[in-house]
Amino acid sequence: MIKRINYDKKLLVYTLLLTIIVFSLYLFNIWNYDLWSPDEPRYSEVAREMLSEGNWVIPHLNQEVYYEKPPLFFGIIAAFSALAGKMTVTTVRLPVIFLASLLLALLSYYYGSKLGRKIGILTGIILATTVNYFWFAMRVNLDIPLIFCTTIAMILLYEQLEDKDSCWKSCLAFFLMGIGSLVKSPVALLPVVVILIYAASTKELAKLKNIAWVRGFLFFTAVVGTWIALVFKVAGYNYFKVTVLDQLFEYSTGAQGHPNPFYYYFVNFPIEALPWTLFLIPAAYYLWSKRDTLPKIIAFNSIWFMSILIILSFVGSKRGIYLLQVYPAFALLISWYFSEFFKKNIQSLKGLKIPVLIFGLLILIVGVFLALQGPKLLEKELTSLLIKEYGFNVLIKSLALFFIIFGFLFISLLFPKSSKRVFMITASFSVILILLMKITIMPRVNLVKSERYLAEDLARLRTNNERVALWGSHNNDSGFIFYNGIYYDHIFDNKDEVKKFLKQEGSVILIVANQDKFYKSFEVKDNMLIKKYKVGSNDMLLIKSKN
Repeated sequence: MIKRINYDKKLLVYTLLLTIIVFSLYLFNIWNYDLWSPDEPRYSEVAREMLSEGNWVIPHLNQEVYYEKPPLFFGIIAAFSALAGKMTVTTVRLPVIFLASLLLALLSYYYGSKLGRKIGILTGIILATTVNYFWFAMRVNLDIPLIFCTTIAMILLYEQLEDKDSCWKSCLAFFLMGIGSLVKSPVALLPVVVILIYAASTKELAKLKNIAWVRGFLFFTAVVGTWIALVFKVAGYNYFKVTVLDQLFEYSTGAQGHPNPFYYYFVNFPIEALPWTLFLIPAAYYLWSKRDTLPKIIAFNSIWFMSILIILSFVGSKRGIYLLQVYPAFALLISWYFSEFFKKNIQSLKGLKIPVLIFGLLILIVGVFLALQGPKLLEKELTSLLIKEYGFNVLIKSLALFFIIFGFLFISLLFPKSSKRVFMITASFSVILILLMKITIMPRVNLVKSERYLAEDLARLRTNNERVALWGSHNNDSGFIFYNGIYYDHIFDNKDEVKKFLKQEGSVILIVANQDKFYKSFEVKDNMLIKKYKVGSNDMLLIKSKN
């Protein structure tokens, strides 16, 4: 007899509506600004070369082996673009947007079924409107796909603790951790560490036997082992050593990547997870005061949040994006805190009003400062011609107005006694910010951030298949290849190599990542055609030299 699956129809409808709204918000206007360096163009170019060359096992960048990341998500981008018929900024971003929205949907329904519809939907709204989550949900990156795998695996292992009768949750969890490992790294095994910490801290170690460890690791090994076997067959031990063993050791110690001090996340997370970190301290205090009566799933998410925060703080290489692992748990904890106000379990609104008052005053000051000093700040970074031509004054005025309006709105929350109004204005802050970014900020900043303009000029200048060289880093400057399909013949580390290249007979083309470095090292000659570009923080040059 087939067991009937019961589901909450209302919650399902609410979840679908929320997911469609969030997906549409994330998707809106992504085709109107280019891939931004360093990660977006690099990952997209690896996917383009995978599709172009047909090598789905070993990633390549500029036709050289790309050792930094495994191939799976590059393959997903390539396959999706192939189905779409063309690789564009939209097709390379869509898989991440889809996974970010799907994760939000699964969490909203799951938590809603466990703790009530309201908490489920609140969790989805909070996650969708947390700065770092929505920022990376709209960009090509590996961490949104990674946390999709690890978050679902985390929940499956938690559910398996209470399930003695079947092992499918364990097997699926380890399968997803295997997929996550092929997306980015073995950090995908974090759910195992968290579930062990949870079981130990709640004195439920006996329940660990409900997890099918052997079968689970067989699933994990089947996924990862298949790729490793293909790697050894295609590229040998050296590729495995550099990509897996060396990368794992060097990133964990900080020898590679982004070395930062132990306290890095404790300082940066409150900023990167705005606006909801406004309520982090009062929520933490309330959670601690109720620690003996918390719902089990809230206690689990508290341990999830704290254990990963501490574990990743001990890892040498640190970036804000790495801490996305805690965002689903964080979203639930904040949504539960708000639900306690909605249920009148918390009478005093000080835990909401004081944070929004401080935040309102801060962004009001920022808004006034931008209105008064913004144009002067722009003049320090950009020429007056660029400011006028690209409309950067409009950008500054828009941001100033946004901060001033929301500054007053947050300050106004001091007076009416409504926790729902606090939630609505906080969520609206992020929604309006996303729309402002997509309509005004990103299309304008794109003009001095995108590599496409230089890439298109390079394609026009290269009339006779001239040799092309880069004086910079192809890890940071691979977007040029994505936009024109022209590979670098040489990548130079020092000026002597550049000098020799420029002295070659005939025409050659050189891309310079740092124009000051070039002008200090070389004299501009009559045979050089030089064009200047602003690409992010870099002042770059495109040089065609003919001898």
